[in-house]
Amino acid sequence: MSKPPVYVFADGFPSGQLFRSDREDGLFVFGYEREASEHEAVSLTMPVRPEQYESRHGLLPIFEMNLPEGTLKGRLHQQFAKSIPQFDDLDLLSIVGASQIGRLRHSLSSTLDETVPAEDLREILTYRGSEDLFSYLLDRFARFSGISGMQPKVLVRDTSLRKLAHHGATHIVKSFDAKEFPELAANEFICTQAAAAAGIHTVRAELSENRQLLIVDRFDLLPSGKYVGIEDFCVLNALSASERYDGSYEEIAKRLGQFASPEILGEAREQYALMVAFACAIENGDAHLKNFSVLYDDPEGVVRLAPAYDMVTTTPYIPKDTLALTLEGSKAFPNRKRLLRFVRKVTGKTEAAANSLLDQVAVGTSHAIELAHQYAREHDVKDFGERLSRAFERGLSRLSESPVVSVPDHLDGGPAP
Repeated sequence: MSKPPVYVFADGFPSGQLFRSDREDGLFVFGYEREASEHEAVSLTMPVRPEQYESRHGLLPIFEMNLPEGTLKGRLHQQFAKSIPQFDDLDLLSIVGASQIGRLRHSLSSTLDETVPAEDLREILTYRGSEDLFSYLLDRFARFSGISGMQPKVLVRDTSLRKLAHHGATHIVKSFDAKEFPELAANEFICTQAAAAAGIHTVRAELSENRQLLIVDRFDLLPSGKYVGIEDFCVLNALSASERYDGSYEEIAKRLGQFASPEILGEAREQYALMVAFACAIENGDAHLKNFSVLYDDPEGVVRLAPAYDMVTTTPYIPKDTLALTLEGSKAFPNRKRLLRFVRKVTGKTEAAANSLLDQVAVGTSHAIELAHQYAREHDVKDFGERLSRAFERGLSRLSESPVVSVPDHLDGGPAP
């Protein structure tokens, strides 16, 4: 007996249906409703058309983008193993799809209910109890958390700052494995603050008083309560989530030039160049294709680069870690000379202007060192602070090398196409 289709909604409007094919095992099919307009397009890569879209290797990237992974996926398997014995990705999407990142929603019903349980974030931020708070949050919010990533996380609806009239999730709450990745929430909090000091547009994040959780504002949620479209560069490259480490930072720049709107492309390229340079400076080996995204209010409107998110230094945990993607054909953390070539190629800026951007990154990295030392003193975690600051100091040392005197002429012709 075939399973029912999953109804897909864009901005709350019925857009189409996603289902398993009866004619071929492993084939997933999406078709738009006859009356669907371009406003209801599910992806920048999937315009509205009469013909169906098919995928033989898992869900199409836009539907796979927010599938839970790691701890969250494991908890969902536990919760639904009895009711859904043969658990595939479409089943997973049908469970969490009514509450996920971005403007798309999914349901087994032709009507949509997005109501997420309410939680007072002030209580989460100030929690001092002995019981495992995140385990409680997983039990309560797992089925409302359409969000990817191996780090334990859930989507919650805050009642302390917003009226209850808003029924969708407002924040991301992240935790970590204290044995494998100690102080990871603080790591990301420090890196996010330092990125802002480097002039990078970042998400807003708060660290809980017990340092166990990081609470992140959803950057896809407007003050009006509307969720905007978001697509990561796995989706824009027509790749599955498992291919997130395939590719280069130059390829992302090229794809950004194809999708970002002309009127904001210059700013988007500059911000992207800063993000990559900062990731190199802090030794972030997890800046992969899913950790860069574009945003849009309407698929026919302005497409812009999303703020920087999921920023951490990875070498304190994986000493021999490398870049997630290649830069100039290498995954080794680059020196200033290589970064200067990259920044100029991406932005089309002069040598002086590109050096100025790298100086901003150096300011942010210096701030990260200060924050790491301050955090270690305040919370008596000297070993963690030292490992964190050493990673930042290595990055600052690479950035402090004497700038290259000249750049080959072929790099002066403008930004990546």
